[in-house]
Amino acid sequence: MLDARRMKRADAAAIRGGVASSLLMENAASALVEEVCRADAPREVVVVCGPGNNGGDGLAAARLLFRRGIPVRIFTLRNPESYRGDAAENAARARAAGLSIVSLGSAGSVASLAQALAQAETVVDALFGTGLSRPLEGIAARTVAAINRAGRPVIAADLPSGLSSDTGERIGPAVRASRTVAFGAPKICHVAFPARGLCGNIVVADIGISRAILGRLGSLVQLAEVGDVRRLFPARPQDSHKGSFGRLAVIAGSRGKVGAAILAARGALRAGAGLVTIFCAESLQEHLVTALPEAMTLGLPEESGAISESAARPALAALRSFDAAVVGPGLSTGPGTVAFLRRLLETRLPLVCDADALNAFAGRPEVFASRILTPHPGEAARLLGVSTREIQANRFSAARRLARRSRGIVLLKGAASLVAERGARHVTVNPTGTPLMSTAGSGDVLAGALGAFVAGGMDGVDAALAAAWLHGAAGQVLAEWLGDAGLLASELADALPLARRELSGAHSRHSARSESLEDSADR
Repeated sequence: MLDARRMKRADAAAIRGGVASSLLMENAASALVEEVCRADAPREVVVVCGPGNNGGDGLAAARLLFRRGIPVRIFTLRNPESYRGDAAENAARARAAGLSIVSLGSAGSVASLAQALAQAETVVDALFGTGLSRPLEGIAARTVAAINRAGRPVIAADLPSGLSSDTGERIGPAVRASRTVAFGAPKICHVAFPARGLCGNIVVADIGISRAILGRLGSLVQLAEVGDVRRLFPARPQDSHKGSFGRLAVIAGSRGKVGAAILAARGALRAGAGLVTIFCAESLQEHLVTALPEAMTLGLPEESGAISESAARPALAALRSFDAAVVGPGLSTGPGTVAFLRRLLETRLPLVCDADALNAFAGRPEVFASRILTPHPGEAARLLGVSTREIQANRFSAARRLARRSRGIVLLKGAASLVAERGARHVTVNPTGTPLMSTAGSGDVLAGALGAFVAGGMDGVDAALAAAWLHGAAGQVLAEWLGDAGLLASELADALPLARRELSGAHSRHSARSESLEDSADR
């Protein structure tokens, strides 16, 4: 996944390698045309072109559409005579083919655009590409508004105009695309919200830049793909038994928050953990056994319904026979529990630290050396001593900072969850998920699933990627029946095996976007 600077370097490297810049533009235009005509050739198309090479892509696409017998109307932000290089050549070729080009700077042109949009079946947005870094204004902003008001299907060239390719922010007025054709490689705005929400379905088109060039450039952001995750779940041996898949401790729950412990344990069991034991305040055991008989319990000394400092000795002794632990869901942040957690962090056992285990050490992420952290944006903000708004404004930077300061692995939850590891240059984006999952307890299920994978022997980064993917995929499975609201977190846990079954098949119905990115990049 490339930012604007790396994409520019990729173009330059391809040209130095013998690929003509005009051919790159022609290939980009051809990819746009194929997407416009994916189902049936539209009756009429409006192509709106910007002043640079993105506009040149649009001009070439208009000519190719016209060659197929499709009526096309072209509008440009500036006078067509101002084009230079390959874009100028494509403006001339469009005119030579019999197409007229209307400058949006001329009198009455915006009204003409609105009328053309009302009559068109499809719109090609070729206004601005990866070079944009500031909000659109003036005629460009009015043009974007006209496109959005028209309500026609929009095919965006590389990215919807008005977005910055390098962030997930919506920096100003932007086109809402139905489909986006990413040229050469996906960009950060294609996977990070809220920008991702404007991109529609995304297809990556090979425009003549070799995979070797793209690979050499490296990337600060990577997208988890179905193949990456599928390899983490080989078929289980026929002679498997419960001891084959890890012993997981779930250290969770307090008076009034028993549900968090139940959901984390349920998530772990549904994710495939062999044995799960809930470490809890003694008085909670009866409730837990009744709610989830499949999990064992270990009662610990308590104070006011929460695990106390004196629980550290028996807990640490018991943990010697476990493979991993999930710590924090519903645990409380009372003084005794925080003292217990401080002792717990001395163990070498792999720990997944969630919820109150994170809140207990606000501003001190350094205590989590070599652990796996699963914060939502608010918890990440408390750990880093910043506002939630700052976390959301640049989630990639926040994930990297937290991984660096905690010296561990960070799974930053939210739409398009991120996985970052201390020392790694890149952050990995998980593409699965749905608004249906915006419900209490969803994060507890995720922590349990992650713990199950660690206990089963997965590397921490792999476990974080697998848990994020499967968790989101389970939500997508349920969204087919429930829509976008009304989910119970226990239902999400129960859908994990269904998502895993689909993942292990030849195709994953709920990973269409990621497979589209993967498959079309190989074309």
